[in-house]
Amino acid sequence: MKCVQCGLCKMNCPVYSIIRKEMASPRGILKLKESLEFSDFFVYACTLCKNCEKECPVEIKISDEIVKAREFSVARGYETEANKKMIQNIRKYGNPFGDIKKGEIPEELYCC
Repeated sequence: MKCVQCGLCKMNCPVYSIIRKEMASPRGILKLKESLEFSDFFVYACTLCKNCEKECPVEIKISDEIVKAREFSVARGYETEANKKMIQNIRKYGNPFGDIKKGEIPEELYCC
């Protein structure tokens, strides 16, 4: 399905509610992704919570599109430092938090 530009996806988007820029909205990211001129920042700002999908009248799987955009971003050589650190930790320690002891709370938290 193609986005009908209704903007309903913005209603419950936690990122848009704070940033208040169209490029940070699910609709804005889809528009930018289609043009291949998307901002890596906004692609990684998405929490993948899927609130936008609940409101979408044409049932676009927006979170799937965001993941594809992230994959495209990494293929172009753009990746967040947090993402790099998380991958290093998974490879080295088997978890995204690094060298932690059982029951410890990590000093830094990384998310995909």
